[in-house]
Amino acid sequence: MAKLIAKYKMVLLCAGLLLVILGLGWLLLTQLATKDVSLIVDGDQAQCETNSYTVGELLEEQNIQLVKEDFISQDTEEVLTDGAEIEIIKAVPFTLQADGKKQSLKALPETVGEALEYHHVKVGQADKVRPGLDQRLTAGTEVVINRITTKTEQVLEDVAFKTETKGDGDLPAGTVKVVKKGKKGQDRVTYKITYSDGKEIARKELERETVEKPVAKVVARSTRGTVGGVEYTKKFTVKAYSYTGGGTTASGTKAREGEIAVDPSVIPLGTRVYVEGYGFATAEDTGGNIKGNTIDVYKNSESACRNWGVRYVTIYILSD
Repeated sequence: MAKLIAKYKMVLLCAGLLLVILGLGWLLLTQLATKDVSLIVDGDQAQCETNSYTVGELLEEQNIQLVKEDFISQDTEEVLTDGAEIEIIKAVPFTLQADGKKQSLKALPETVGEALEYHHVKVGQADKVRPGLDQRLTAGTEVVINRITTKTEQVLEDVAFKTETKGDGDLPAGTVKVVKKGKKGQDRVTYKITYSDGKEIARKELERETVEKPVAKVVARSTRGTVGGVEYTKKFTVKAYSYTGGGTTASGTKAREGEIAVDPSVIPLGTRVYVEGYGFATAEDTGGNIKGNTIDVYKNSESACRNWGVRYVTIYILSD
């Protein structure tokens, strides 16, 4: 019985050795067998005959080096089989300028947005990216991200005062006098400020509140000057008509050239004036149609009146 058991063990041992030998033979045959493989690199396809056992060995044989950003359709540790198709997409180099630094990176030639996502670069909704996120990434692309931020700020601002000028016939000709000093006011202003990489690029006023109103500066300016060698106290524009026919004026004087009709509420009777285009005259008469800044100059004839017509002229009120 013991002899029978020993014989049985010997048979099993021989069978196991035979299986090992057959397995090693098949493995050796597989490694040494020539395989026809399709290799596609960046869209360019080539047929390769190789004895390589793994994908990695094939890449080494073809002198193809991969970086972590590259894409390969099969793991490099996979056993290479006859008829296999292996696709490789090489990453392209690009530069990224953001957050105060510049980096040289690589990514697959997809979009700028996918490249940034691959490198875990966050882009805010308001940030500006050049080229755009949907633009295709190519070798040498320079990607710039401007970080856009906003904040609200409240400040006190000076408000300039206005200057009011009034005519003063009592001041000597050509002189100016400050009647009241001006004072700046102050407003409380709320702004929305936009920054690009920390630098202000826009400012929008949201609200303005008056803290202190400005006080206007009042200046008196002499209305005096000289015309025809005579000093005047003020001047203004009037609409000038003409009349003739003689008679007696409202002042009781004889109507004549050198006297004019006026509105006494504007130019008192007896006032000495100089009328542009007419000369020196005295306000001695009135008329029903002479109201406001309107005058009537006396002319010696109808033809002279027609030549005068109706015109706007400057009248100077002369000093006493």
